[in-house]
Amino acid sequence: MIDVNVMTLENGKDYIITDTIINDNNNKYLFLVGKLDNNDIVIRKVITKNDGEYLVKLDSEDEFEEIMTLFGDKHKGEKNEE
Repeated sequence: MIDVNVMTLENGKDYIITDTIINDNNNKYLFLVGKLDNNDIVIRKVITKNDGEYLVKLDSEDEFEEIMTLFGDKHKGEKNEE
């Protein structure tokens, strides 16, 4: 059995953590896919506040593009096995 990390976001939907990216500024980002709809994909930044971790939406289109580039670089050369 595969161990799956599931979390509920602010919209009340459950998401599966599929990947984690850390950028040059040491910010951590989670790639999440809807538990019931694998076309429902979101990215959240992890922030630490008051000794707890919280997920927030990305700040800008530039931040989104940076993280997508890092994601592409991380998975370059991987084959899609369907």
